[in-house]
Amino acid sequence: MTGYEVVEPRAESLVESLRAFGYATETAVADLVDNSITAKATTVDVRLRWAGDESWIAIVDNGLGMDSERLREAMRPGTTSPSTPRKGSDLGRFGLGLKTASFSQCRRMVVMSATATSSLAARTWDLDHVVRVGGWQLLTTLPSGDRALWHELHGDQSGTVVLWRQLDRLVVSPDPQNEQAERHYYTIADRVATHLGIIFHRYVTGPGKITIRVNGRNIAPWDPFLESHETTQVVTDEALPYRGELISVKSFVLPHVSRLTTQEHIAAGGRRGWASQQGFYVYRNRRLIVSGSWLGLGFRREELTSLARIRLDLPNHMDSDWQIDVRKSVARAPGALVPELRRIAEVVRMRSANVYRHRGKVLQRAGQGEVVQAWLQVVRGTKIAYQINRQHPVVAALLATSGSGDVEAMVRLLEETVPVPLIILNHADGPGRQAAPFEESAPDAVRSVLTDVVRAMKRSGVSGREITRRLVTTEPFSDLPDLVQEVCTQELGQEMT
Repeated sequence: MTGYEVVEPRAESLVESLRAFGYATETAVADLVDNSITAKATTVDVRLRWAGDESWIAIVDNGLGMDSERLREAMRPGTTSPSTPRKGSDLGRFGLGLKTASFSQCRRMVVMSATATSSLAARTWDLDHVVRVGGWQLLTTLPSGDRALWHELHGDQSGTVVLWRQLDRLVVSPDPQNEQAERHYYTIADRVATHLGIIFHRYVTGPGKITIRVNGRNIAPWDPFLESHETTQVVTDEALPYRGELISVKSFVLPHVSRLTTQEHIAAGGRRGWASQQGFYVYRNRRLIVSGSWLGLGFRREELTSLARIRLDLPNHMDSDWQIDVRKSVARAPGALVPELRRIAEVVRMRSANVYRHRGKVLQRAGQGEVVQAWLQVVRGTKIAYQINRQHPVVAALLATSGSGDVEAMVRLLEETVPVPLIILNHADGPGRQAAPFEESAPDAVRSVLTDVVRAMKRSGVSGREITRRLVTTEPFSDLPDLVQEVCTQELGQEMT
């Protein structure tokens, strides 16, 4: 026989280490919502209540619940081995989430649960008690205050309440009358609601949807792919074979900023902004694991590729292959899939760049030809520069009728003084801040400009019908065909026939 010694970890040391997994409050709450969904809950309520030192957070669900024996096992650190086969709908993996997520936020975690056939069962991890006794003593006595909260939050139906008390990392003042501390506390609720709307957006929409609320308000789902927008492009939709199964991969190019309202642009940019949201979105059982990452495939985040987003769906038994971590926030592509994922990424990145280069314009319009751009990109030696397009109908008309070099001189001055560094800086600060042509202009101002353009083209000798044809394919009037027709009819009359 081989000699051995049993060296058990010190409870008082390990329990403090389990608090250091790097959870933010919102990611910790999301881990507990995973458990509620696995328990077939149709409603999950996240409640935050401010009371100074007595503040608490509760995650309440109407799932299947647990009897006393199952609850005891659920409270064990390392409940289920990561290698143990799970049901296809199970969102867990390590058997640690309930404990590590909760310990990261509080020093006292109470779980109360009931099933359709069993009465209320409750267990408590009190970290101060564990440290004091130096052992893994799971408390079975439920204080009257916690029992009262069960009845207030849940009632007699089946389901579970996870209650966090002694929020030492969230409460910045023990005084319940401290208004600044209270405001800080409730900003956490806003962060949690936003995060849950991102992570579980596919669970709260569509057939079989569930309800997730934070302090009584339904979370707002965030669709990173803008699938309902008419100008979102589906670039690829395929299934990659891997270990005898198929992994669904669908790639999108989102609309250019000029095709979005200000509100749509802000929403689609998410919390981190457009440049940071590009790349792969990895889902495990429809639950978002990684958002906006090129998965170490060798691609950089660039402005031209910020419209590229790729949805990748994994089953839950591929966690090890994808190196998904305890917090379910990291994933790495298996080597066998890297070539195919790179191929898909290259295609969608190229399509994103094309949309940017054409500034989101529809390049062909019902047989009318390409849209004539006002600016052209040119190469001077090894440098890139920008020139006003001399073939643009308005510019051509002015040059033809000016009778001198004044207009050409003004055009050259504008070309040589384009504030490229300032444009880049402002766009990096906030892409949505740049107005589209005439976006903030009053209708009368747009009409006045268009009227002057029509008159200038008429003076240069362009026929009425040709003026109309050119303007509907000329930037920026190509987006205003009805107004072009109206002004040309008013200014040109019979000349249009």
